[in-house]
Amino acid sequence: MITEQQLQNWTRPLSETENAKCITTVSSIRKTIQDKFGTSVDIFLQGSYKNSTNVKQDSDVDIVVCYKNAFFPETTTLSPQDKALHNTYYRDSDYTFKQFKNEIEQTLAVKYPGTVQRKNKCIKINKNSYRVDADVIPCFVHKRFSTATTVSAEGIELISDEGNRIKSFPKQHYENGVQKNTRTNQSYKSTVRMIKNCRNHLIDNSHIDEKAMPSFFLECLLWNVPHAHYSKHTHKEIANEIIGKVYADMSTLEQAHNYAEVSDLMWLFKGQTTRTPEQAKVFLEKVYALIN
Repeated sequence: MITEQQLQNWTRPLSETENAKCITTVSSIRKTIQDKFGTSVDIFLQGSYKNSTNVKQDSDVDIVVCYKNAFFPETTTLSPQDKALHNTYYRDSDYTFKQFKNEIEQTLAVKYPGTVQRKNKCIKINKNSYRVDADVIPCFVHKRFSTATTVSAEGIELISDEGNRIKSFPKQHYENGVQKNTRTNQSYKSTVRMIKNCRNHLIDNSHIDEKAMPSFFLECLLWNVPHAHYSKHTHKEIANEIIGKVYADMSTLEQAHNYAEVSDLMWLFKGQTTRTPEQAKVFLEKVYALIN
């Protein structure tokens, strides 16, 4: 069983030393990309480091490099007439996403020789003594259209090397996470870190696979929990309260299908093939057993 003191330790953010390495990494990569692409790209952070939900064991950084002069449209909700009208207003960019990702990879390989790996969805730069691991994510703008020319939401989109289209809304994710943290008296993010450390403990002791609960999935599950469940007195009480609530919701498909990603612009389960309510339940059972 994990003690209350250990749970408290697991709520804490990165140390100043670890954070300093993250800052150095981001600064170096940002300058390298800007020197090449100038103002044609928007460079910003996403993921656990940006959202202050990262823990020591996974203290890497995710750096988005978004090419601003091209976009992928989402027109799935438009009528046939609006789709036809939309296509008269816009045409495909001459500069392809594949070209952009290739240029990002080449630029980074020159700057960080021997440490750059092309991945399916990103370009990875491996850590050294003064830098942490970094995933550089090339993308185009994603625009969700509500009429032929009206954009209702804007995010990012990429095409993986395997050919899959992947969209997300990292800026809205960040903003909603900050609001959740404020409304739970700073308990939301510390609880995410606590449960992440529980996950890492379970992985280290071979109780679960390292892919059993991705950080993004975990953040989303806890974001959907009503604020009142974060108001208990001890970390163990908060964890048990939240585990109980999510577990109950995952046991009813109708409830589970009401869960959204933190951006509140995509469903967590509906239309997804990589996440299931049963996956969440199995993970929560393991965490509950660990802390009780």
